[in-house]
Formats: sequence, C-alpha cells, structure tokens
Amino acid sequence: MKNSTKKLWPILLTAMFASFMNPFMLAAVNIALPDIQNEFTCNATTLSWISNSFLLANAIVMLPFSKAADIWGRVRFFKIGLYVFTLFTFLAALSPSINVLIVMRVFQGTGAALMHVTGVAILTEAYPPQKRGIVLGINIGAVYTGLSLGPFIGGLLTETGGWKLIFFAVVPLGIVAIVLAHLSLKKENESTPKTPFDLKGSLIYALAIFAFIYGGGKIKTLTGFLLFLASVALLVFFFLYEKRLTHPILKTDLFRNNKRFAFSNYAALIHYASTFGIGFLLSLYLQFAKGLSPRDAGLVLVIQPIIMAISAPITGRLSDKIEPGKIASLGLILTLIALVFLVFLQTNSSILFITVVLVFLGFGFGLFTSPNTNAIMSSVNKKDYGIASGLNATMRVFGQTISMMVATLFISVYVGKLALSVDTVDLFLKSMKVYFLFFAVLCIPGIWFSLQRGKQAKTI
Repeated sequence: MKNSTKKLWPILLTAMFASFMNPFMLAAVNIALPDIQNEFTCNATTLSWISNSFLLANAIVMLPFSKAADIWGRVRFFKIGLYVFTLFTFLAALSPSINVLIVMRVFQGTGAALMHVTGVAILTEAYPPQKRGIVLGINIGAVYTGLSLGPFIGGLLTETGGWKLIFFAVVPLGIVAIVLAHLSLKKENESTPKTPFDLKGSLIYALAIFAFIYGGGKIKTLTGFLLFLASVALLVFFFLYEKRLTHPILKTDLFRNNKRFAFSNYAALIHYASTFGIGFLLSLYLQFAKGLSPRDAGLVLVIQPIIMAISAPITGRLSDKIEPGKIASLGLILTLIALVFLVFLQTNSSILFITVVLVFLGFGFGLFTSPNTNAIMSSVNKKDYGIASGLNATMRVFGQTISMMVATLFISVYVGKLALSVDTVDLFLKSMKVYFLFFAVLCIPGIWFSLQRGKQAKTI
C-alpha cells in the first residue's frame, strides 16, 4: 500500500472504529458487574469470569490467528473478527444465565482478538515508517476513547435499562464497522505463496494458556496448583517445539536475536499485567465501599482513559522524533507511583485521592503504550509485521489476563465464595491492597526492561 497518506484515512478510520468497540465493552461491563451479580446471584469469584473469559479467549487465539492472518489474509480475518464480535455481542445480551453469558464472552473475545491483531498490522503496512508513530498513536487514542466513554455510558445504560442494554448498544457500532471495512479495505493479493499453518503448536499453546490462567486463579486448590505446574511445563515445551519449526506461530528468534523487540514486549507484558485489573477493582470499590451509583462510579473512572486518549497521539508523534524507550520508561515509572498510592487506599479515602491516582495512571498509560508499540513494530522488517503485531497484542492480552487472574486469586483468598456487599468490603479491600503491592513490585523489572531495550534502528 504505497498511496499518499491523505488517501489512507479510510483505512485508519476503519481500524479506529474497530479499536474503539473492544475497550468500550470492557470498561462498560466492569461498571455493570454489580447489576449482573444482582440478576444472576453469583459470588465474587464467578463474577470475575465475566472479564476473565473474554480475556482468556483473547490470549489463546491472538498468537495463532496472527500467523493464520499472515497466511490467508489480514483483511479477511479482520472482517471475520468484526462479524464474530458483533454476533456474539447480540447473543450475550440474550443470556439467560451467568454460565451462558460467560460462554458468549468467550466468543466475543475471539472476535475482538481477530480485529485487534490484524488492525495494527494493516495500519503498519499501509503507512510509511515516518508516519507510523502518529498513526499508531491515533489508533491507540481510539482505544482510550472507548475506555473513556465506557464507564460513563455503561453506567448510564445500566441505570436506564440494566446491563443487557450495554450489549445491545454495541451491536449497531459493530454493523457500522462491518460496512466501513467492506468499503475501505481491499482484498489481499491471492498470488502470495502460502506457508503451512502450525496447528499442533497452536493446540499446545491454547492448552498451556488455559491451564495457566484457570489453574492460576485456583492455585490454592490441589487441582489448580497441578494445572498451573502443567501450564509452565507446556509453555517450555511449546517454546522448544516452535524453535525447531520452519514456519512456527511463535518466531522465537525475534526474542532470541532481537533485544529491542524482546525487551519491549517484556515491558508491555508487565505494564498491562500491573494495570488492567485496577479498573475492575476500583469499579467494585466505588460502588460497594463508597456507595456510588454505576453512573457516578463511571464518572470517576473516566478520568484515567480521558488522560490516556489525549496523551497517546501526542506521545506517538514524539516517538517518531525521540527515542521511544525513554518515553515509555517514564510511563512505567508513573504507573509504579500510582500503584504505590493505591496500596494506601481505605474505605474512607476521598474521591480526590482516587482522582489523583487515576491521573497518574492515565499519563503512565499515555506515555508508555504508543511509544512502546512504535518501538516493537519498528524493530522488525515488513515481512514480520503480522507476527510482531500478533505478539504485541498477545503480550497485552496475556498481561491483562494475568492481571485478572491475580485479582481473582486474591479475591478468592480473602472474600472466598461470599458475594460482594457492604458486609464484605473490608475483606475485598484487603485483596485489593495485596494486588496493588504485588504489581508495584513487578513494575520494577518492567522499568529495567524498558530502559535496557536499546536504541531505535531503521527498518524496511
């Protein structure tokens, strides 16, 4: 795609529209969790699987499907993702039980994964290197706009018609995105030679990720502990297996021989693991501990993604001129400061205190994400854009899934099978503090990886 960048705006618009829906849904559903708990009468641990199931599907399919999209067409997979996401968003709204809703979220997460992993690759290929940072920044700005509007609009919709209205409201957005995709994205050249798809490796990877997340969330039980150990063994076996293949789904030499790529991805994994569960936990805290309505809780949480949406395009542009690693490292430092503040959160903490923390988190995200994505995509050659995009997205979702796994684990330890209520707030607050302290410590090696990644090199 070597057209003038002025002619490429429909592609950017399509990617932005798709990028908006996924985070909007995640943020809006977090606000609606108490309403979902009331309807289905489930405990806190089961409730967390509303988010976990979506992210687990993301983590399992992103890496294999990024490779499959390189083989059979990124545009084709992008459109399939839009159809799957929209269909199962509609079906989720019709769920008669918590178990059905969790299953629908699995399929919804699969569609979202297809959209994200191919969207970034499509943009990276369409735009020249000197414009890549700003374009990726604008696209990430769309992600943060979804996160910004999600809490507030999700709160309004929940108060107006219940949690199902959130899912129904997203369906028209999916239909518009499908139309945009068919109008702006051209079918790929079918003459490109096809390479074999690593089905065996994909299955090993899927089993490993499922065992890691499910076992990790129940690690205090014997079954969970054994599953977690099995997942570690499977991940090691998967890495060694992929290393031997000519056409793997995981290009291990990118991690072994490309320090900038490897360290940027490690930093991304730690950053997303350290931050994603914060929105989930604070949403419940604001409604159960502070007694806020879904709308008012959304108004508080909207502060962070607004800062993120404003700063991401700016830092993306800066990363085209200034070493991206320096900007991203500053973002991780701000995230660490915010997590340390949250360790001191109390039931009587002021909304002003929470607002200040969310501002730090917003700037931390904005400074980290766009430059770090630019560093990853600019550290590989054009032929590896798809797998680089897939690995970047996998690190993001795997980090988010680890974040929710740890949150679920600590909630199960402190709250157990009790439902969240005013009576269990103190127990829930203890689980939150352990979560914040755990990931504050984890941010330290993340900062080290970010600082040690090396300088930007020109790519083809």
